[in-house]
Amino acid sequence: MLMTKNLISWLLLLGTFSFLLHSCVHDEMNTNSQEISPAPSAKYTNKSLWKEDEAYIKNVMKVFDEYADRNYFTSSFGTVYWDYALTFGTFDESYLEVPVIKNNKVSFIMVVYRENDRIFFKRKEDTASDAFFNALVFNDRSKYKIEANNGTLNTAAKGCISTVTTWTWTNEDGSAGPTYQYTAISCTPVGPKLPCQSVDPDDANCGGSVGNNPGGGPGGGGYPYPSQNENPCERTKNMFLKAGVQPKLDELIEQAPKGGEIGVKFKPDGTPSPTIYGRAHSVNFGDKTGYAGGYHNHTPTGIPMLSPPDIDQLLGFARAQPTSNPLNVNNAYVGMIAPNGMHYVIWFNGTYQDAITNFSQDDLDLFSDKYRDSARDLKEPILNGTKYIDSNGEINNLGVETLFFETLKEMGLDGKVNLQRIESGGTVKIIGLDGSNQPVSTTCS
Repeated sequence: MLMTKNLISWLLLLGTFSFLLHSCVHDEMNTNSQEISPAPSAKYTNKSLWKEDEAYIKNVMKVFDEYADRNYFTSSFGTVYWDYALTFGTFDESYLEVPVIKNNKVSFIMVVYRENDRIFFKRKEDTASDAFFNALVFNDRSKYKIEANNGTLNTAAKGCISTVTTWTWTNEDGSAGPTYQYTAISCTPVGPKLPCQSVDPDDANCGGSVGNNPGGGPGGGGYPYPSQNENPCERTKNMFLKAGVQPKLDELIEQAPKGGEIGVKFKPDGTPSPTIYGRAHSVNFGDKTGYAGGYHNHTPTGIPMLSPPDIDQLLGFARAQPTSNPLNVNNAYVGMIAPNGMHYVIWFNGTYQDAITNFSQDDLDLFSDKYRDSARDLKEPILNGTKYIDSNGEINNLGVETLFFETLKEMGLDGKVNLQRIESGGTVKIIGLDGSNQPVSTTCS
């Protein structure tokens, strides 16, 4: 990783523009600024001064689109003009600056930098930066020519980069105007991270009671950088960061003690479906096309663990994933929230061939009967003592986890589904089996 939060950055051409603002062309620049008022592009098109790290820009855009409340961001801060994003020159997908435009001028510069598999957003307020980006976005480029390099490592000032830029201005009569050369040495900005409320405005702490990092994204653990190799722990943590997920989970938490099940489906970007109303102890997610997974509540008289029909619906979500990539089936999940605070998520861990396993209603009824019988036996002190029950005689976490793995084996799906437990403070634990086939938990790092 070439660059970290305390490492190389660049404020690209800022000194140049600051210098020029006080030069003899000051009046000409002010006259020509605002001649062009471009609208932001729906699709990224490089309008920078040179070739940018488009892979990084597009990945950052993907993260922003997935996690940000764009209506809130636009009304509160402005519109991000991604076409004018500037990246560090050695294409290592690690650092960029992009202008945020409001009322036809730069509101501030958003800095996005990467640390390993997370990216962080900072708000930089600097008059020279604003002036440069205003010129980059709004000035008529036919009035000048530019020759520049976009940043080389400055070994004399460790942790910084130098940028050399030559501006050649053209006079009104078409003759060559003055030429300026400027060398800027810039280091990582030390300003505040972009307020996390900008992407999670519904929660003052940018995190909820279920799964979110305290402090949320930019204020805490950053946002996940796109990867095809997320493990189940990362998938769950990243799911909870998505803006549309937490309010729906809160709705399920509120419903659980009342009796009757409700559910919700989530698209890959966290967009929820309307609330789905089920029966006393079941809810059917219906058509799963376009959705990655779903969540539902269990009831005070229900078993606080995902049931055979829930596992069957997980297979349905797996089958509904795009087949363009064989790994897409592993993006399918189903979650369950119970009134006693138990909260579990299952992720599909098999292949598409495994996902097309088909169970008839008679099969599911038989599995469900055995599921209920096993739950009752686990709670029986004569058979198991108090190993699988709490002080009130109700089945505990070890009990329901044992029940789940027995059910998977009964359905022929052992090893094809990952189980996770979400603690009340948001800690995610992955549940597996030890050498004696007993459930053991490991906290996700």
